[in-house]
Amino acid sequence: MKTWIKSTLAAGLAIAVLGAGVTTTQPAFADGHAKAGKMMHDAKKKMNDAMAKMKGPKVVKVRRLSMRAISKANKNMKAAAKKGNTRGVVRASLQIIRHANALPRMFPKGTGRGKLSPAVTRSTPAIWKNWGKFIQANNAMRNAATRVAIAANAGNKKAGLKGIGKTCGGCHKPFRGKKVSMKK
Repeated sequence: MKTWIKSTLAAGLAIAVLGAGVTTTQPAFADGHAKAGKMMHDAKKKMNDAMAKMKGPKVVKVRRLSMRAISKANKNMKAAAKKGNTRGVVRASLQIIRHANALPRMFPKGTGRGKLSPAVTRSTPAIWKNWGKFIQANNAMRNAATRVAIAANAGNKKAGLKGIGKTCGGCHKPFRGKKVSMKK
């Protein structure tokens, strides 16, 4: 019986994560999922509208904050896994998934090196030349976090020990330039 419950919960988590892909917290509504779906759609639209209005350095600042949040969530995931805290692992994984879902919108054309100073951004023009590869690398990070969340939700206390760190290199190696000092 316990195995059935765990597998059902894991499958539900996978469906929620892969199907929703927008937020990690959704209010429960008595009248079904119509309102929750509309809320998610409205939140996604607001974010897209806000990102579309941002130009140059402003959007770079937002994506840097998102990258830092992913890094912090990855560290939190590893720490929770070391303690055997599966709920903490799931929570951190869901944060990574949420940021991964939003990340492509944080890379509008014209926000990389060549258009902006190397001191402002480390994003290289290769991102927009190889957009499919960029999206594939982002999806690999999101999928790794999804697998960790499902395993932790199923009771795997070691899920998340390695985090999702290796998938970060899928973008950083081909699409991120060297750090430039802002000192003169």
